[in-house]
Amino acid sequence: MQLKYRFLFFLFFSAVIVFFLIVKTIDFSLKKYTRHNSIIHVPSLIGLNLNETEDTLKKIDLQYVILDSAAYNPNYDRGSILSHQPKANSQVKPGRKIYLTINPITVNYIPLPYLTNKSLRQAISLLENHAFRVGDLHYVDYYAKDVVRFAKVNQKQVSSIDSLPKFTIVDLYVGNGYDKNIIIPNLIGLEYNEIKRKLNYNSLNLGSCVFANNITDTATAIIYKQDPEASNRLELGSYISIWLKDSLN
Repeated sequence: MQLKYRFLFFLFFSAVIVFFLIVKTIDFSLKKYTRHNSIIHVPSLIGLNLNETEDTLKKIDLQYVILDSAAYNPNYDRGSILSHQPKANSQVKPGRKIYLTINPITVNYIPLPYLTNKSLRQAISLLENHAFRVGDLHYVDYYAKDVVRFAKVNQKQVSSIDSLPKFTIVDLYVGNGYDKNIIIPNLIGLEYNEIKRKLNYNSLNLGSCVFANNITDTATAIIYKQDPEASNRLELGSYISIWLKDSLN
């Protein structure tokens, strides 16, 4: 009888040891597969060219994707990095893709379309159709709301007699209709590529954008938080900050 108990005890003890070893093996394998303990701090890539960027990221096991070309910035060389997501000092895992926005390599000059007295929607369409980018909205006293009075680039007023580099950011100065406030729309669930136009059509500007570290596609990232919140009132031309991630789940 005593021998039987010893055998059962030995069997139980062996089963516990085997179970413990299996659990530790699975845990170690998962951590190795997901690189659980591997954290990389994203370096600043601003101002680097693509070759320098590739060398820098390859050394720390990160990849890159060219997201877009921005408005030409004369303060940086053509083809250099103007911004990237995730930003510098963000913590990411090895193999993560860094999304780059670069300074255009070729600068094409395009005549600015005639914008004065156009509706805001018309002006936005005209700018986008001519490969310009809509900057910030600024509201001035004028009886007709959301009618363009003039435009500026880098604080300098421009008009249809001017030719500007492709992708130039153009700020619009529009009438306020003598209104002062606007109700903030609900932005939760919208994709990043929809948000600027949505805000502009509601007489507001896009403020800071905070992207989650695990986002796979910035353009289709989903807004899960906004500040100020919907239904509050703000002055025309105010800025709304947003937070984004891959999904609302």
